[in-house]
Amino acid sequence: MPYAFFDHTGDVGVRVRGGSLALLFADAALALTDTITDRRLIAPLRSAAVDLTSTAVDLLLVDWLNDLIYRFETDSLAVGRADVSVTAREGAWNLRGTVSGESLDPARHPVRTLVKAATYHALDVSRAADGWQATIVLDV
Repeated sequence: MPYAFFDHTGDVGVRVRGGSLALLFADAALALTDTITDRRLIAPLRSAAVDLTSTAVDLLLVDWLNDLIYRFETDSLAVGRADVSVTAREGAWNLRGTVSGESLDPARHPVRTLVKAATYHALDVSRAADGWQATIVLDV
């Protein structure tokens, strides 16, 4: 599995690995959904475009996850798939792509834990021998 959860006092910690930044960010989105419910139960019934820019790749990861949390809270979009590209250009990092999913239905999607926000606590995004890795803490 490209991500693993770890215990963190009062919160949920996630370590994510990906062969590329795009895979790392896509798998971080799935980890977020898996925190909320079983992501395997989410069907790609509707899609939304995403375009985010930040000054650093780790800050972009926080912005990305918080954008997905916002979409979940306002549009009830639980993400089951993310197809993104992540690029660095002129001192900024950009994420563009599409997320697909459906509205959370408690009858079909048992709620595990609701997430308030992705935090900066213990935040790390770095290159690894086989691609990229990240550590992020989710405020629940």
